[in-house]
Amino acid sequence: MVPPASSSRPRDDVGEERAQAPIRWPHLNPVSVGLVLLWAVGVFVAIFVPALIVPPSARTAPPREVWTAFTATIIGAGIMITAASLLWRRSRDVAYFIMGAVPAFAGIAGGAIFAGAKLSGT
Repeated sequence: MVPPASSSRPRDDVGEERAQAPIRWPHLNPVSVGLVLLWAVGVFVAIFVPALIVPPSARTAPPREVWTAFTATIIGAGIMITAASLLWRRSRDVAYFIMGAVPAFAGIAGGAIFAGAKLSGT
């Protein structure tokens, strides 16, 4: 027989009366943490690698370097979208996909604007 939940027997782990329940810290899933880190790697590849290839302060750049930087942006955004998709598939919560993919699409748009500005010389 299972004792009732409101047993009069005191708990062993509580020494005094508490005004609120003890904090139960979340147990992080290592796969989910790894996917968030993969998303962060995508951010690095999409934002910082192109800045290393073509400095933002340069007025113009050779077309080959501009296209290489834009390709790095696309690859980084792809990594971000992949990580966001896998997080969404694991949790079935579309918020993970939206919060992970929107910055990727914004990075693609920013990379296109950056590439256009560097190719036109403005």
